[in-house]
Amino acid sequence: MEKQPRCKKCGRRLKSTLSIAIGMGPKCAGITSTSAKRVRVQSKPSSRVAFSDKTLDQAQAPPFSGELPKKLLSKRELFRKRMEERRRLFETRLPFQCGLVLPARKPLVYFPLEDGSWREDYSGRVISHERLQQYLIRYRII
Repeated sequence: MEKQPRCKKCGRRLKSTLSIAIGMGPKCAGITSTSAKRVRVQSKPSSRVAFSDKTLDQAQAPPFSGELPKKLLSKRELFRKRMEERRRLFETRLPFQCGLVLPARKPLVYFPLEDGSWREDYSGRVISHERLQQYLIRYRII
């Protein structure tokens, strides 16, 4: 004799394919006829079983490996962090991106030159270190 699937929460026998697929009856799952939640269940016509009791006993693997971040950063903290990173790259004379060129939406990257000045990647324009520093500070990029 085949075992009847039962509700995970209350233990009642499940009759509808939707309830069998979910593993709970409509009351335990919180699904009412007036709620907008619609779930379509497709069962194989040959087996007529949409739910297997064997899968309940197996432990499910976590969806990802690794640790979650301790605390999500706010927009202000993200802005401050990016600004500090650009300032560090500017002071150590490493290439850095300070924005996008519109409407092309191409990255605006500055590369250091041997003579102490900087070259803009998009247009090839050369700008002195002091002038670029004034520009970046005025527009709160660093």
